[in-house]
Amino acid sequence: MKVSVMRIMLSAVAALAVTGFVSATTDGDEAQEVDAKSDVVVLTTDTFKEWTAAQDLALIEFYAPWCGHCKSLAPEYEKAATILKDKNISLAKVDCTNAQALCEEMEIPGFPTLKVSKNGDFATYNGTRKESGIVSYMSKQLLPALSVLDQDNFATFTKSERVVVVGFVEDAESPEYAELELLAKELRDDLLFGVVKNSEMAAEHGITGPGVVVYKEFDDGKDVFSGKITADELRNFIKASSVPIFGEISGENYAMYAQTGLPFGFAFFDSEETRKELEEQLYPVAKEYKGVISFVLIDATKYSSQADHLNLKHDWPAFAIQNQTSLEKYPFPQDKELTETSVQDFVKDFAAGNIKPSYKSAAIPESNDGNVFVMVTDQFNEVVFDKTKDVLLEFYAPWCGHCKNLAPVYEKLGGLLKQNKNLVVAKMDATANDIPSAEPALQVGGFPTIVIIRGEDNAIVEYNGNRSLESLIEFIEENAANSITYDKNELKSADEEDEVEEEEEAEDTKPKVVDQAEAEAEAEVVVEDKNSHDEL
Repeated sequence: MKVSVMRIMLSAVAALAVTGFVSATTDGDEAQEVDAKSDVVVLTTDTFKEWTAAQDLALIEFYAPWCGHCKSLAPEYEKAATILKDKNISLAKVDCTNAQALCEEMEIPGFPTLKVSKNGDFATYNGTRKESGIVSYMSKQLLPALSVLDQDNFATFTKSERVVVVGFVEDAESPEYAELELLAKELRDDLLFGVVKNSEMAAEHGITGPGVVVYKEFDDGKDVFSGKITADELRNFIKASSVPIFGEISGENYAMYAQTGLPFGFAFFDSEETRKELEEQLYPVAKEYKGVISFVLIDATKYSSQADHLNLKHDWPAFAIQNQTSLEKYPFPQDKELTETSVQDFVKDFAAGNIKPSYKSAAIPESNDGNVFVMVTDQFNEVVFDKTKDVLLEFYAPWCGHCKNLAPVYEKLGGLLKQNKNLVVAKMDATANDIPSAEPALQVGGFPTIVIIRGEDNAIVEYNGNRSLESLIEFIEENAANSITYDKNELKSADEEDEVEEEEEAEDTKPKVVDQAEAEAEAEVVVEDKNSHDEL
């Protein structure tokens, strides 16, 4: 059974409010004073629909007062609201702790969530959470997907954003114009597109026929596209040109790099000295492989967990490549010196498919005959994709509370079904093991995640039911290629035990006086883990 995250976290806050440790509302006088100075409109359930319907263009933040990321966004949002009001773009906010039903209706998955409103129609905001990003993103919404340029507005337009795309075509009836307009509509939230329909003006800018130029504030200032103008060809060129050849990546600009779809080449530094050395050694390689790999500098001190994820030791400088699609990682051997030549050879081998990905694996257990099979990476493909057996696999984390609660039920499940030789009930510590598969269905987004890999065809189905023995067995029976048998009396007995345990647990979890900071922190984790930009 799926439960709304919004309902869970707001119910938790409501429960805390009953104890008196979380105030339901801010002091009235103070709130009015803050709102009076703000250019952000405060919306409630009563005013939301009427106000949004009246706005030609607006941005709305759905937040909770205790949310740390909301607090970080607040000053940036305020500054953006002040700038954008001169363009008749309004910014508003909704406190979801006071408008729970509205936020559920709007399908708010976490905090903060931003939505663009155009005359009452809503779309997801895909920009950054910084003032400049908000202003840029919302300003683009005022412009047509493809702006017509002439001598009067060309210079201003090409310098109006960090990256601007300009097409030079014969006229609006040309096939090049149609392709450019198609791509401009697709990418309008990310980039500004302009078009010049004047051959003399094109010649002034060095374009003798249909062409496209990406103007930018970094690297060489512009990139000229020399291929055939089609949306597919242009898309890859523009995305590769819209990021620096070798810039520094952080949580704030990660999305900008990710949108290229290219593999990352992470160069880790821990001091200004190592940073400069990397820039000198690797810039020529980054330039040579532009459009193939996005080379980025990354602060090893701030993002050490990213190095862990790439199977790198904390020995700097270091380098690793990661494929964005498959998430496969290729760490540069740390017993070799990082030089232009050594990295160039490494990247060349990667591009040619001559390097095998690196997978972290826990040790294979000496004994593995318990009720639940302990899966590790080094056995994964052999066990999981054995077409003679169905495999029920739980991905868990040792620190995950829900995983701990599931553990005894899962253990009982394994014992109940152990006699089925064509079924493996397994678990895998996803913090100690990499998943050596590019299958999207095996890319774990949270814990616990349970899937069944069918025998015969290896089809993968994710489990979304409740965490009871009966529900898990029903899931296996519906999705396994092989039939299963089990003692129904034993199942009934186990279910009765679970019911007693649940009643005892419910008794133990009656409201208690708790520390406010701790309670708010726990509530914040529930909603913010999917929205954090502090890690890559």
